Amino acid sequence: MIKAIFFDVDGVLIPNKFLFTDELKKDYGIDVQVMLPFFLGIFHECVIGKADVKEELAHVIQDWGWKGTVDDLMDYWFSKGSKIDEKMIEIVHILSKNGIRCFVATDQEKYRGDHFEKTLGHGQVFEQVFFSAQAGAVKREQMYWDYVFSILNKDASYPILPHETMFIDDDEGKVAAVARYGIPSYLFKDIEQFKIKLKEEQYFDEKVKRSII
Repeated sequence: MIKAIFFDVDGVLIPNKFLFTDELKKDYGIDVQVMLPFFLGIFHECVIGKADVKEELAHVIQDWGWKGTVDDLMDYWFSKGSKIDEKMIEIVHILSKNGIRCFVATDQEKYRGDHFEKTLGHGQVFEQVFFSAQAGAVKREQMYWDYVFSILNKDASYPILPHETMFIDDDEGKVAAVARYGIPSYLFKDIEQFKIKLKEEQYFDEKVKRSII
């Protein structure tokens, strides 16, 4: 029986996956090639919590040609590609009402991770948001999931085991990597196929399946 589901953000909860560099190019004319060394380099350290993205951006935004402050850039970043699919939220609410614990599992630096925790976590939509900067590792790595299950089962009399959960992501490589840790993983393509998956999933009881419209 599935007790909990982990949902990815970009490409699953937020359907229109975007590249921040493309948005800056479109809106402000900043050359993508100028930004790539940052996002292909030190940004990974930010994503796993070993560097602060605001501090690192302060070193490069002048060279990019950004005219505002780092905080201005972060506000712009959060305003782009952050609209959660209402149909996905509806599914999460249905699952939660039927006793399935729902969490976010995402690779994010701490500021965007905190943003999602404040807007989606604490029972507002999801029970909790787990992001990579907290764990010190990305979702492809065992260390990330060790962190997640240590938090989930910290005070649990009956711990949730990996095979009692499900991971939803639109990245085939991440889905394959996480499946190797004994977590049933599903490659998300669109919401209608996802509904079919939930209805067919042998680990859900009939009450849950009937609730998914």
